[in-house]
Amino acid sequence: MIDKKIEKYVFCNTIIVRKIADEDTAILLQNAFLTLEKYIDYVHTVDGVPLKIPTNLQNEISLFKNMLELKKRGINLFFTDIDVLKQQMLKELK
Repeated sequence: MIDKKIEKYVFCNTIIVRKIADEDTAILLQNAFLTLEKYIDYVHTVDGVPLKIPTNLQNEISLFKNMLELKKRGINLFFTDIDVLKQQMLKELK
């Protein structure tokens, strides 16, 4: 999938492959969606220890902000309708 995007667009900033908990993991920013804390029903653990996102990966996920900026300019790279989700959450928070 990454290769196809690179072939078509010369780069791919919607999918990140990194090691998390000693395993290669694909992070699909293109599948990102907004949520509220109350909908998170468990903390992912490895051997009973909560899994934390490595600091260097937190910085890379800032690519999400770039995707939001592109969306504002009419280039939508998300598979989910994050605008509808955002409106639903804002309504729920009121």
